[in-house]
Amino acid sequence: MRNERNFKHNNNKIDAVFNKLKEEKRKAFIPFISIGDPDIETSFDIAKTLAETGADIIELGFPFSDPMADGKVIQRSYERALKNKISMENAFNFIKRLKAFKDVPVVLFTYYNPVFVMGEKFAEGAEEAGVESVLVVDLPPEESGEFTKYIEDRNIYQIFLLAPTTDKDRMRLVLSYAKGFAYYVSVTGVTGARKNLPETVKSNVTEIKKITDLPIGVGFGISSKEQAKDIAKYSDAVIIGSRIIQFIEDNINDKELILKKIAEFSKDIRSVL
Repeated sequence: MRNERNFKHNNNKIDAVFNKLKEEKRKAFIPFISIGDPDIETSFDIAKTLAETGADIIELGFPFSDPMADGKVIQRSYERALKNKISMENAFNFIKRLKAFKDVPVVLFTYYNPVFVMGEKFAEGAEEAGVESVLVVDLPPEESGEFTKYIEDRNIYQIFLLAPTTDKDRMRLVLSYAKGFAYYVSVTGVTGARKNLPETVKSNVTEIKKITDLPIGVGFGISSKEQAKDIAKYSDAVIIGSRIIQFIEDNINDKELILKKIAEFSKDIRSVL
């Protein structure tokens, strides 16, 4: 059974997106990019491009020096962004500007260290920027009490990860804290585009859906519209990061080409969801 906190209806825009898509029998496209990669203005134009070409929710990564869950493509993305000395204040301003352009819901992805340093000021800044949800990848639910206290009253959801290695008891615990949607990690390991995804993804997502009525997003490893179309048959959202960031890396000195490639890819993914 789900924890009763999941039945609170706080009018968070993430709920509204999933409710609307369910009515339309469509699935959510959630792209991921790093704030400040390759520079703050180009990454802002990338975010705008994604918002215009099909993103239902955008996951924005705050660049961190010691990422544990991220593969080489996203690690290099963070390295490029960190050279631009991206601060959390820069991230909040970025989100505020994006919201002014188009009010697409945002998942702010971060590690706990920058959040811990800021304390309640992080929650204040996130609320002011218009952040709908935060994914703190190295903060497990049972350790998140203080953080939850800061964000709950501000109607900011905390997104949690479920992995192929998560057993059912652990799954129930994580889901009892989850709001908005649950993020299922399709592979054991770090992020990165893969040609093939494990055959167990479908059965694992089906098992999760027996435990919760929260939407389930699937990420890690998705690199093509064929994979996205297949995953959308049994999930509620498709999350893609490394494949999008690869367009940045491959065309690092040609901003127009970066935007063109990402726009084409985004439209392709949206068309199959």
